[in-house]
Amino acid sequence: MIAFEQVSLDGYFVDAKGDMSWAHKQDPEWNEFASGNASGGGELLFGRVTYEMMATFWPTAAAIAGRP
Repeated sequence: MIAFEQVSLDGYFVDAKGDMSWAHKQDPEWNEFASGNASGGGELLFGRVTYEMMATFWPTAAAIAGRP
């Protein structure tokens, strides 16, 4: 089993204000790695709050087009 996780050094994905911009790197090498990882045929496991946030994103035009 391989786990790919994005968390901050304090163990949270967002800061106290709900910001997660730190996780949206605009680096070509990082983007290639993340894209390859996301298309690897694995499974996604979210907690309730993250799932609810993602569920509102998935039907958007940006999600459908495959853009962050």
